[in-house]
Amino acid sequence: MAVVSFLGSLLLCSFIIGVTIANRENIEKLHMEQLILQKTLRINEVISRLLYRTNSLATMVIQGSGVVENFDIAASAIVNDPSILNVLIAPDGIVSNVYPGDGNEAVIGLNFFAEGRGNREAIIAKETGALVLGGPFRSVQDIDVLVGRLPVYIDTPYENQKFWGIVSVTLRFPEALDSADLHILNNRGYAYELWRINPDTNERQVITNNYEHARAYGRFIEKHVPVINADWYLKVWLGRAWYNYAENLALIIAGFLISLLVFFITQNNIELKRMRAALEKMANIDPLTGIFNKRHFMEIALMNIEREKRKKGECYIIFLDLDKFKNINDTYGHLAGDYVLIETTARLKRVIRPYDIFARYGGEEFLIYASDIDKNNIMEMAERLRLSLCNKEFKYKGISIPVSASFGIACIDKYDIEEAITHADKALYMAKESGRNKTVFWD
Repeated sequence: MAVVSFLGSLLLCSFIIGVTIANRENIEKLHMEQLILQKTLRINEVISRLLYRTNSLATMVIQGSGVVENFDIAASAIVNDPSILNVLIAPDGIVSNVYPGDGNEAVIGLNFFAEGRGNREAIIAKETGALVLGGPFRSVQDIDVLVGRLPVYIDTPYENQKFWGIVSVTLRFPEALDSADLHILNNRGYAYELWRINPDTNERQVITNNYEHARAYGRFIEKHVPVINADWYLKVWLGRAWYNYAENLALIIAGFLISLLVFFITQNNIELKRMRAALEKMANIDPLTGIFNKRHFMEIALMNIEREKRKKGECYIIFLDLDKFKNINDTYGHLAGDYVLIETTARLKRVIRPYDIFARYGGEEFLIYASDIDKNNIMEMAERLRLSLCNKEFKYKGISIPVSASFGIACIDKYDIEEAITHADKALYMAKESGRNKTVFWD
């Protein structure tokens, strides 16, 4: 009986120790996943913050109806970060102006639609109508760079806008990634590799790594890094094996202390649940419509408002709510309601500008943040959004579903977004009260 009890206890202790070590490894993996997720978000934030300055260049072109006067004076206000090599404009894809001029003379006359490194991104930008990240590649100045290509369209109405050309921001590489603090991974002993598929060669291209400081072997975690319209990937190796950790060896020595082991298991399980909850909260995308959720909308909008505040520009909130959406769910079913929300999102995205911020606020409510626009144009935009919904019925499994929406618009006075959302909500309520399917501006 003593031998059987010993073997049974030994088996139970071995099982508990094995589970505990596995949990510890999972906790380390979750810690690293959280750290990697933070780094991917940081890379996105850093590069986006620098490349979204193309919006300022595009505004200069649009305001001048395609003619940019005093380019150097205006561009000097944009080139205020040491990571920025230059900014330039290229009517019809051919570079006509670059700032600063010194050291960038070779860029003048460069044709973005001809053969050359980084030009594939300009073609993609023209085809998609959106800002596209390119690089890293070797520039004509013989240095490594990242670039942001943004197509510019002029004339109205929006649907008939004419392609004017390309505006671009060029970043020094790898200096542009310094603010992403990838060295933290190196300090913790993790080997990492940031890579992409090169659109010019269609081959795997390593953007940066730390192989000289850490050895890449064994298990790894790889995360997608969506930066503007480019796809990067961050790959991080876990490093040491479980038996190289002194705490695991100490746990084995103390394995027969069952009560202590139970404490470790309970503590590890609680930490696992907490880490999973933290990772879930970091999600930015509404799972049904594929656009930003409210939390991420507020984060990005606040950053953009700070930029408008420095420029002393105008910015607006459009708050819209689908009319009698409950009737759609009750009459056609919740799957039909989900289809209406998805199709509504698709139609609205076709109308708003590429640099407007679009999010699902909750339920059947949506928010749009728009800048570089005045009151008349924001009202016209809202009307186009409204008509895109009510002028054409929604078809779901052969059934026509009439859909309309009420819109409330408010200027972000004093750059207070919370107050602007409140005002837009009140304007939306006024639209509902006055008969629905209307646009009301909070004055």
